[in-house]
Formats: sequence, structure tokens, C-alpha cells
Amino acid sequence: MGAGPASGTSPGGAGGLMRPVIRMAGLVPAIALIVLTAGLAPASGAARDAASPARAARAAQDSLGSLGSRRIRHVIEIMLENHTFANLFPPPGHRRAGARVASVLAPANEGDVQGGVDNGRAAERRAMDYRPGRGYRMDGYTRPPYGKSAITTFGPGFDPNLQYLAHAYEYADRNFQPVIGPTRPNIMMALNGTAHGWYFNRRNPHPRPWHSIFDELTKYRHSWKIYLGLPTWLHPRQSWYQLIPRGHRADVTTASRFYADLSRGHLPRFSFIRPGFGYSEEPREDISEGDAWLGQLVNAVGHSRYWRSTALFITYDEGGGFWDPVPPPVASGYGTRTPFVIVSPWARQRVFQQRLTNVSILSFMQHLWHMPPLTRLNAQQNDLAGAFDFRRRRLPRPHLPVAPSATIGFHGRNIASEVRAVLPDRWLRIYLDAETAGLSLSASMSGPLSLTVLPPKGVRLGAGFTKRTALVAGRAMIRVRFPAPGYYRIEASGPDASVGWTTVVVLGPNQRAYAGTSGFSRSGF
Repeated sequence: MGAGPASGTSPGGAGGLMRPVIRMAGLVPAIALIVLTAGLAPASGAARDAASPARAARAAQDSLGSLGSRRIRHVIEIMLENHTFANLFPPPGHRRAGARVASVLAPANEGDVQGGVDNGRAAERRAMDYRPGRGYRMDGYTRPPYGKSAITTFGPGFDPNLQYLAHAYEYADRNFQPVIGPTRPNIMMALNGTAHGWYFNRRNPHPRPWHSIFDELTKYRHSWKIYLGLPTWLHPRQSWYQLIPRGHRADVTTASRFYADLSRGHLPRFSFIRPGFGYSEEPREDISEGDAWLGQLVNAVGHSRYWRSTALFITYDEGGGFWDPVPPPVASGYGTRTPFVIVSPWARQRVFQQRLTNVSILSFMQHLWHMPPLTRLNAQQNDLAGAFDFRRRRLPRPHLPVAPSATIGFHGRNIASEVRAVLPDRWLRIYLDAETAGLSLSASMSGPLSLTVLPPKGVRLGAGFTKRTALVAGRAMIRVRFPAPGYYRIEASGPDASVGWTTVVVLGPNQRAYAGTSGFSRSGF
């Protein structure tokens, strides 16, 4: 693939519990039953080389077969951002990162970390620490510019929906990000089967046509849509239009449209869903905020007419620079492990231990619907056939522990900016929006809004924090200030059981470079 070293050569480069208030009864025992394994397992036979379209077609007949194509008629991928498997599913006993560093469990006031974790290709390679003959040691995550942020792990109280779905259905513990690099190349890998040799978040100079999965689905007359949790005026600033065939701009639409299509019986064969600002879980966005949005999405699918015919995959674009103890195969070019949860009535309800990447979802659809692979990498991927049992009794519909009627979004000056990092005793304006499950303003919602904050251990808030305000036409604004450096986690509770979270980073004297950072996503996706 050209994304990593050949075997034996140098790579040449580089919790606390939240207080959920919605349908939480019985959640803790369920989470306690989750068995999280971080060890290596033998590679799947389904991942063997199938480079030619003809061989791929034969493999499709052997693996998913005609029964699978009758059972699964819709595939949904919800792609969140920037967390490794160990970051959200901490290894038992907080396994040591290499020989010198142990992971750190986030306290209750820390719903994510500040934006200083480096997920660039060179920094990731340094942190993965390749040694000839020994592979990746995965022990460089506390070296500059990292520090403790990169080895922080989050307990199940921060993302109860993800943990519930992993236990109730299925999760993979050997899913690796397709390439060592940040968001953009990994999304391109997931949808194209290639990054065209480009491993940065800047715009890719590769000329069109890209020939993505959307081109292939169109060719074989299968419907698809890209649903974005963003206002439509932001769509032209993104890169999605470079990945779709001509004449399909209307198929890049909003997350609100997803709910409309779901309720009206217009769900396409493949739905690719991305969150909005504040909900992606990318640092510094609070994990619980994105998890609540995830709960709304999965709950809607699970109680729709489409539940019986759907395979839903929850993925993360890449590891975000966070530590994970399990090294990828050296010759593969893969990066760190990322979470991968499979939700379907036909899931096997176990830990899926075969090696895969997010590109495997392309192979799954191609084998299910008799389409050829896009690239050699695509052809070589595990097709996820072993994750399903189409002859067993269907699993029940999901009942998500946190799926509020609306979420309270925390933003900067507008819906497309994040809450800033600030210095101690500096006033900060935070705009709060009641947002629908489609992440549009819920302008009909008005009423009292309660705010609670968890400060760093030993810090007293004083009079600089507002505990109550009110939503008017779905909006409110507060001015706050915090007395000392650290993480301050705010929870908002509003009308109709609406709820939301954010983590405000108050910077120390050596962190002034991060003050005032906000604005549009730099990845272009």
C-alpha cells in the first residue's frame, strides 16, 4: 500500500462517572459484564488476498451468500472522530503503554482532553516507536508534544450508549485505522479504499475522478446518501462533493434529512453519517455529548421499520494520537486500533477478533450486493461475514440508556465553532442551543436550564459560574470564568429531559498557545 514500512525495515518517520438522567436503570450491571480483550488473535481467513474482481466475486458467494443479501438490505455507517480502542475501552488493569508508561484514567471532570494531542503522520510514527525486528513498541506516547493527554483513558460512564451497544450486539477488538495519519486520509481510505498517496489534512491534489464507493453504488443502481450534522451553508466548505459522482449533490444532505427518510420509508441502501460541531468526540469535544447523539441515531433506527434489514456500524475515523497497546502488523501500513461496533439483529453478540479496518465495510457491501473491489487494499480486507449469523433468531431492538428528546449543544459564537480554551479568571461566553436529533436548532423549545460543573480536584468555583438560565426559542448564553488551570466539566439539563455536556479547558502558563482556538474543522471533512 505504500503507507508503512516493509517487514524488517525502518518506517522512516515518525473516568469518572457522569450523572446520566435518562433511562439509566440497569445500565451499570450491563456494562460490568463487558469483557474487553486487547490481545492479538489469529488473522481471519477472509482477509486473504483476493486481488482480482473475479476472485472477489467468488469469495462473496462463499462468505455472505444469498441468505445475507436477503437479510441485509441497508447498511448504515456512523463515523465519529479521534479515539483509539484503548482510549474508550480501557484494558483490564490499565495495561502499561510499552515498558515505561501506564495509562491514566480520566476523572469525572474530564470529558475529553485539550487539543494538544498530535495525530499527524510523523508524530504518530514517533509515538508508535518502530524498532527493526521488533515492530511497533507503542511506547512513545508521553514524549513531547504528547504528555498525559495521549495516555488518558475514559471509563464507561462517559459513553454509556457505545458501551451498551458493544455488549448487547458486537464489537471488534482488532480494527486498525487504515493508514498512519489524521482524519482526511483515513476517511478517504474508508470510502475509496485508497488515500491516493496523501497522508495529511490539507486538500488532496489528486485529480478527479476519485471512484469512491458512492460511484460504485451508483453504477450498480444502489441508492446512497451522505448525512451531515452540519448546517447546509457549511457543506461547500467540506470535501464531500469530491467523492461523489456528477449529478448527485442533493445526496449530500443533513442529519435532519436522515430522520425524515427513516420515518417516510426512503432510507437508501448505504447511509454514511457524520456529526456536527460539538458532537464528533474529537478533543476538546465532550465524549458524552457525542454519545448522546449516537444514542438518538441508533434508537431511531432500532425502532424503525428498517431494524430487521439493517447492519449498522459505529466507527471512528482514526485514533487521534491517543495511545493503544496493540501494534498493527508492520507491513500493513495500518495505524492504531480504533473502536468498531456492529449493531444488527443478525450480529453474533460476541467479540469479533478478526483483523480488519474501516475499509472492511466496503468489502461487506461489495460481497453482499455483488460489486467488485475498488482497490487491491479493498480486495484484501476482511468482509465481516464472520460477524453475522443469518440463521439464528433475531436479536431484540436496542433500548439506549441516554437518548434525549433534544441535546443541549455548547458552542462558541456560532454553531460551527467550539467552546474556547481560556486562561484563569478570563470571562468566557458560551452559547447553548437546544438541538434536535438532526442537530438543527429546536426553536420551539423554551424554559429553564440548569447547569452544574465539576471542577478539578481541590478547586472551589466561587461566584464565577452561572447555575441557572433559560432557553428562549431554543437558545441561551452564559458568561463564566474559572479560577485555576484544569478541566471543568459542565452538564446542562433543560426542558423535555434535554441534556448536554461540555468540557472547558482552562490553561496553565505553559499552554497559552491553545488559548482562543476555535472555528471550522481543519480536516475538510
